[in-house]
Amino acid sequence: MTLFSRKSLFAGLAALALGACGNDSNGPSIPAVPSGLTVAPVNGTTAHISWSASSGASSYSLQRALKSAPTVYTDIGGAITGTSYDDATLALPVTEYAYRVAATNAAGTSAFSTAVIFSAGVLTGDITTDVTLFANTLYTLSGYVKVQNGATLTIQAGTRIIGDTLVPGSSLWILRGAKIQANGTAAAPIVFTSGRLPGNRKPGDWGGIIIIGNGIINRTGSPIQTEGGAAGESENYAGGTDNNDNSGTLRYVRIEFAGYDVSNGAGQELNTLSSYAVGRGTTYEYIESLSGLDDSFEYWGGAVDGRYLVSYESGDDHFDWTEGYVGRNQFLIAFQSTRLAPHPGSGVLSADPRGFEGDGCDPLVSGCTLTATGASTPYSMPVWANFTMIGAGTLVAGFPADGNGGVWRRGTGGTVYNGVLSRFTGTAINIRDAWTDSLWIGSGGKDSLWISNTLLAQNAANLDNNFAAAPNWNAGRLATMLQYATDVQVDTLLGYTLTPPALNFKPKAGSPATTGGMTAPPALVTNRTTNYFGGTWVNTSYIGAVDPAAATPWYSGWTVYEAN
Repeated sequence: MTLFSRKSLFAGLAALALGACGNDSNGPSIPAVPSGLTVAPVNGTTAHISWSASSGASSYSLQRALKSAPTVYTDIGGAITGTSYDDATLALPVTEYAYRVAATNAAGTSAFSTAVIFSAGVLTGDITTDVTLFANTLYTLSGYVKVQNGATLTIQAGTRIIGDTLVPGSSLWILRGAKIQANGTAAAPIVFTSGRLPGNRKPGDWGGIIIIGNGIINRTGSPIQTEGGAAGESENYAGGTDNNDNSGTLRYVRIEFAGYDVSNGAGQELNTLSSYAVGRGTTYEYIESLSGLDDSFEYWGGAVDGRYLVSYESGDDHFDWTEGYVGRNQFLIAFQSTRLAPHPGSGVLSADPRGFEGDGCDPLVSGCTLTATGASTPYSMPVWANFTMIGAGTLVAGFPADGNGGVWRRGTGGTVYNGVLSRFTGTAINIRDAWTDSLWIGSGGKDSLWISNTLLAQNAANLDNNFAAAPNWNAGRLATMLQYATDVQVDTLLGYTLTPPALNFKPKAGSPATTGGMTAPPALVTNRTTNYFGGTWVNTSYIGAVDPAAATPWYSGWTVYEAN
């Protein structure tokens, strides 16, 4: 691993004030030295420098030096009339720059401020010991960076990590036995993003985040490799035994413009956040996937819980699970209004982008059972509650007809309730096969698929027209469990604002989303809703991801909505 990190403050040499005061003692005086100088990364080649205004200043002089030559300063930006400047001329892998600023008016120029150091560093190769990433350093993630068993990667709130767009598949892997501790805040989220400038970013600019835990999967055999074998970078995730395993924490984290086809068209991709056998000792809370190439959140087995998750403009599925995933998830937003073109060479657009895509186990891969008499166990039995999923509808010409709100197939179970599925070009609810249909047992069932208290609006179709493959999921039975509003625009019906970036998913007073929620969990998951994020499950009388009575929605402040 190569790692340059850490910024420190050091005293810059104070420049003598230029010019002299005028003879008129009542004239202006030289302004005070500017205070509050800060430097923050924007992307791989740009830093944002800001400072507090000095009374009486008409302009500011900003200078930059290499920390290795701290007396050799160069003017940048000319006479700056504001109190900030974007320096877009950084050159990696230079490790540290020094910035200082002075204030000017007709009387002269102040001394320069104490210099502030800005660091730029590179992460590459294996991380085998504990490492901390600091908020005042811009990190470039280059290649397949893997945190090895026994090591912990700690990331300070406000840290920005960019994916190297010149090294295909650049990605961060947290391997079995390793941990990531990424604790951002609403005011200072941790951001993983593209190294390209805004306006030039695309899905697939870098690979994404992959976490491998010691949880249980329902595939048999060993090894079982993660996607990525064609690149020689796959990892074994077979044989896990502990669904309470802890791989660390992702809290207030944005992951932007990620994803990569590691199989050259054979269907194996890195996703925004890939979770292999991740245990529920791991924390996923306040995470946004933004403009990714493939799935936003994908789970292979394990039991990791999640809440306050946002998927914006996904390249494929917003939430995808398989191989015995049994995690619990509440308060979820998925939004689609366009199909973003991927970075050339990173992959292709999906033919079947969906809201939910749930599998029990894929019979096309080894170690899965899916026959007329049985399916792999333990079943996939996740819980999804209080979700708002908005598809692209007619906004995108030619959006795939298989762009369903949810597809349940290949023997998956699960519990889905108190949600909104709207504006999907395919079918809102698609129970695809007999194996999945067989898991319908009823409200008291142990191994069941249960979908209820969900509002369906403005979809091309709410339910499958042909129930031959899934006779238990007939229209009559579903009509007693779901709410329909087929011909009503979802924004009119619920009061949402669906124009980025001013998105608002808080339902208006009187909308059907403010009532109709299932105020107690279904019987088959009652015993599964304790010890959820240190407390108990939140039971709501409203439908959707956002409390209509909330003064400030939970996604405010730390999420962004950008397409390039």
